[in-house]
Amino acid sequence: MNSDFDKYISNLVANKEKIPHQLFEFAANPERYELNHPGSLHDTWVTSLTIAENRNKQRPFNASLSITLNLLGQHHDRDIVLIYNNVKSYELIGHINEFNYNDTFHGDVLTHEISLENLHYQHIIELRSGSKFKVIFTEFKVTECVYT
Repeated sequence: MNSDFDKYISNLVANKEKIPHQLFEFAANPERYELNHPGSLHDTWVTSLTIAENRNKQRPFNASLSITLNLLGQHHDRDIVLIYNNVKSYELIGHINEFNYNDTFHGDVLTHEISLENLHYQHIIELRSGSKFKVIFTEFKVTECVYT
């Protein structure tokens, strides 16, 4: 790995007590960044992005926002599903993938980084086309569905 990545991981470790367990395990796992690991986000493709306003029927004005990002794994053998709950803000900038539009609109994931943002957490994902997804949230879950 390079020195910037080492600093990134060191910062996560230094703030481990401030980060929920599942988010820390995801963010600090080097396999999630490797160029050739099936569980890495690098080279995954966006298959869907769902934004939901979750409402309780008895208290419909007390809504919360959640985002589910589904990624096709780099080896095309799994879905990696990132679920952000209690979303405080998000940004999505989409660009046509000029390198191969017929293959995927956004292009594959180049980098991603999780950080602390005041009392919340931030995940930034940058894609080959220049597309960018940024979400600020308080709760996180990741699941993988491997196709055999």
